[in-house]
Amino acid sequence: MFTGEKPDLLDIMPFREDSIYVVGKDGIPQHWDGGEWLPVRTENTNPLMGIWGPHEQCIYAVGIGGVVLLYNGKDWKQVDTGSYDSLNSAYGIDENNVFLYGVGGRMLYWDGKKWDYREPNTIHDLFGMWGVDIDHIHTVGGEGIYRFYDGKEFHRREDLTDEEISLFGVWGTHGDNIYICGSHGTILNYDGTDWKPMESGTEEYLLSIWGTSAEDIYAVGDNAAMLHYDGKKWSPIEPLKDEYFTKVKGLGPDQVYVAGENGTVIKYDGKEWSDMSL
Repeated sequence: MFTGEKPDLLDIMPFREDSIYVVGKDGIPQHWDGGEWLPVRTENTNPLMGIWGPHEQCIYAVGIGGVVLLYNGKDWKQVDTGSYDSLNSAYGIDENNVFLYGVGGRMLYWDGKKWDYREPNTIHDLFGMWGVDIDHIHTVGGEGIYRFYDGKEFHRREDLTDEEISLFGVWGTHGDNIYICGSHGTILNYDGTDWKPMESGTEEYLLSIWGTSAEDIYAVGDNAAMLHYDGKKWSPIEPLKDEYFTKVKGLGPDQVYVAGENGTVIKYDGKEWSDMSL
């Protein structure tokens, strides 16, 4: 796994069809301008694990050793949060409500003025966050970890899976329809009352989940695993490339992007998949 000539990409953040950012193991953010990928050199040399931003003048890229880079629309600058624990990704509601999370349950929160710690009540790694607003955020992680943030603190919720199942991605259409993906082909759905397992048809590790509606959801993962949910069942997608896929995000039904190892970026335009790798 992850032994290609090009950098292995670990996250992707699309803003427009001609403005997409990716980060990966080489620690160099890359930007798609509609015609080509352009690397952006920074002082950072650590692998970058995740990227998120509310808009193009406020983008966070985080990674190993607690590195945090912030893009202001012109330059990437390193941010000292006071923490040096490795971070897996970033997520927020707006530029004054940003979470950085990662190894060993590390959780940092930016309120627009300062960085603070938030206690997620776990020592396990945190891998994914999603929410409808600052008072309703769902967090998942290693060994079946699931936490709910109510705007003030993270609450323990009943374990959704066995401890040997790690949960990597979370996404929803609204607060009463949420999906989680994880190891061993795990996909869970919350219907507003209960979490229930879904039949994915695979045993591969599913690392990321994203969609445009309850009838249009994608999940991707190890060994070129790609799945699509049409509101009734999950079906495999024939992968355009035989790579490990790490993230799926998009802008709509005709702008779905998947990132992965060896510089892989593929796009679905609503009809077919095309290769736009580094």
